[in-house]
Amino acid sequence: MLLSIGMLMLSATQVYTILTVQLFAFLNLLPVEADILAYNFENASQTFDDLPARFGYRLPAEGLKGFLINSKPENACEPIVPPPLKDNSSGTFIVLIRRLDCNFDVKVLNAQRAGYKAAIVHNVDSDDLISMGSNDIDVLKKIDIPSVFIGESSANSLKDEFTYEKGGHIILVPEFSLPLEYYLIPFLIIVGICLILIVIFMVGKLMLNVFLKIIWMVLKNIVLSKRSLI
Repeated sequence: MLLSIGMLMLSATQVYTILTVQLFAFLNLLPVEADILAYNFENASQTFDDLPARFGYRLPAEGLKGFLINSKPENACEPIVPPPLKDNSSGTFIVLIRRLDCNFDVKVLNAQRAGYKAAIVHNVDSDDLISMGSNDIDVLKKIDIPSVFIGESSANSLKDEFTYEKGGHIILVPEFSLPLEYYLIPFLIIVGICLILIVIFMVGKLMLNVFLKIIWMVLKNIVLSKRSLI
């Protein structure tokens, strides 16, 4: 009986643990959400459409303000030039990277390793937006900066007027949306309660079966004892 109860509780615990790990892994893979708000040296602003990557961390609620730098090399398929120092102190820099030649995750990881706080990857010969993904779990685990994808026209406008060299700056502003955690946490609680109830029900059923078996054995012994006296 104790062995059966132990195995039952272990199985329920394993199911809950696996489910929890998978859900939080899914949360970690949620795409960052952002719009690009750019300011030139005259403080004139322009907004650019983008599409968030399916990897990387979320943007802070207040957005991420930084100076835009063109990647060198442009495709960021190998280690890139780190951002400059601003006023003898480290500033927040965001790198603009050209698409193609290697995977998106490699580009963003190289940007992160160079010291950039976010990456913007732009399309080539197209303004189509692509949701950047990653199939390399090892690389994926190392990426902890946000990244977004933009069209070529947006990239050209950013290069012409809003880069650090041109006196501009940009802000990656997260879109307003309820975090998925608000839905998943109650779900996890309900799943946990259900698993506990299942364990209680199964343990109660096992104990009832054992109790009935004991009663049956006692009654059987009583009947046999009476027969032996006749």
